[in-house]
Amino acid sequence: MNKETGKIAVILAHPNLIESRANKELVSTIKELDSVVVYNLYEDFAELFDAEIWTQIMLDSSALIYQFPLYWMSAPYMLKKWQDEVFTQLSKTPMIAGKPLMVVTTVGNEMEAYRSGGRNRFTVDEILRPYQASAISAGMRWLSPIVIYEMDAEQTGKNLTEGAILYKERLEMIESATQVNILSDW
Repeated sequence: MNKETGKIAVILAHPNLIESRANKELVSTIKELDSVVVYNLYEDFAELFDAEIWTQIMLDSSALIYQFPLYWMSAPYMLKKWQDEVFTQLSKTPMIAGKPLMVVTTVGNEMEAYRSGGRNRFTVDEILRPYQASAISAGMRWLSPIVIYEMDAEQTGKNLTEGAILYKERLEMIESATQVNILSDW
């Protein structure tokens, strides 16, 4: 499925991408990069995860990105299903060890809501800790996540534009760093 090696595998988990403004725009921004292959779990796989196909995809990939909207302090169902059925097996092999893993997520609330005294009581870094723990457990390199706030607010356009630019820049940095194998967490 991944015809060229060295691509950044973006695992997109959005149950309704057609109606999504944010994640649809983010995908549109990164699809123009030659180094990126997007795998839409809801459209491309219809809940069937073939271990052999995913083994080859991850073997050929230089990095792994999870992209999703934050729903009830977690990713949508299909990413968890993919992790249970695919990532669990891959994490037991050396094929993903050393590869970077980064989360790109969108949230409806403002940044201030995600702090210890805020409306949601936890920072996004705390909410994403299970993804970081799974990356570390698999021997991967955890990269700081990209969080795009206020998708339900008046500033959505500005925040989304800035987030899309940052996303593209970070993927270009990952591509450059993995080509010379010097990536470290920023």
